[in-house]
Amino acid sequence: MIGTIKQQARDLKAELDRVDWPSRDKVLSSTWIVVLISVFVGIFLWAADWVLAKGIGFLFPRQ
Repeated sequence: MIGTIKQQARDLKAELDRVDWPSRDKVLSSTWIVVLISVFVGIFLWAADWVLAKGIGFLFPRQ
């Protein structure tokens, strides 16, 4: 059992050594792209919700 765990740990280390990790600059630029797209989508969805709410409020006014 212990031998199996040790072998799995060695295999994991060997696999992680073969990974082509991205550079710090690549990770930061990708992070900023994700943040900007998320903000844009959030603003778009908020605006679409606001427009639809106003439109439905206009069609079906409260009494």
